[in-house]
Amino acid sequence: MKLSRTVGLAVAVSLVAGAVAALAQISGAATADPIANVVDAAGHLRVPADYRTLYQALGNWAIAADSGQGSKEMHAVYASPGAIDAYRRTGHFPDGAVLVKEVFATSTNEMTTGTVSHAESSRAGSSW
Repeated sequence: MKLSRTVGLAVAVSLVAGAVAALAQISGAATADPIANVVDAAGHLRVPADYRTLYQALGNWAIAADSGQGSKEMHAVYASPGAIDAYRRTGHFPDGAVLVKEVFATSTNEMTTGTVSHAESSRAGSSW
């Protein structure tokens, strides 16, 4: 399960990083700051440390438990600055857009409001 999320995230980020590298090579210019912090000098991808504060929240959802009540995971997706506006204008994410999908393991408990699932730990896919 964790492997499939990591592989999916790796594929998405690899496509974005490839587009960024191609654009930088074609233009001969340095990469923009929001994108530069996702690829290190050796070309390895990583989750930007500041994505929760600098990126725009794209959406959140919960994955239902395999059995019983509650959720087994909660997901949150963030987009690099300007990527959502560009998508709304054109219907496509621009070359160089970076998306981060964060997956939280959950805990489900009975509370005064009913059965509640809440995030326990995050797996933002730092090893892409």
